[in-house]
Amino acid sequence: MSIIGKDTFFKIFGSGAFNGEAPYYTSSDVEALIAFSRSFYPKTVIEIGIQKGATAKCILDNSPWIEKYVGIDVIPAHITTLGIQRGEVPQIAGECVKDDSRVELFVKPNGSRDLHPSDLPSADLIFIDGDHSKEGVLLDTILARQVIRQGGIICWHDYRNHLVPDVTAVIDSLNIKEGDHICLIENTMLCFQLCREGR
Repeated sequence: MSIIGKDTFFKIFGSGAFNGEAPYYTSSDVEALIAFSRSFYPKTVIEIGIQKGATAKCILDNSPWIEKYVGIDVIPAHITTLGIQRGEVPQIAGECVKDDSRVELFVKPNGSRDLHPSDLPSADLIFIDGDHSKEGVLLDTILARQVIRQGGIICWHDYRNHLVPDVTAVIDSLNIKEGDHICLIENTMLCFQLCREGR
């Protein structure tokens, strides 16, 4: 696993300071997403696992250049693969950003598993924070790699979160197979990949 120091990361990509409240699930890790946004000015962002939309709101409130923000999640009756995630199923997916005209929501019985790459726009930044089972993380990664633009960024949340160890297992496995293209930001649970290939 490649690891970049947190201070070094922000020296390279700029400030992640933001206006507004820190999102519950991503907490201070949202700073790295905002730093990416300020460095690359993404026009289209996809978040897999938007939940209530607190992270989306924080990013959108601090990124006026974003033209389209696609949020993907499951319907309220969905039974998660991992028992620990059952309390995270939103009753109203994306409710924090439902009035933002830039937001498009895909709320499906099985979330991202019910989507084909052709359903989604090409994206400059993709944030994966949905189904944290091994199969879920892998399928979301495959989907993200099919819709990311060349030079875009894919981010994964909850690396080294002991409550959902499958995220770490999948990313470590991908790095072993692919040569450490996914990098961890030190003292966070956020990993990222700068994609040389894409749509």
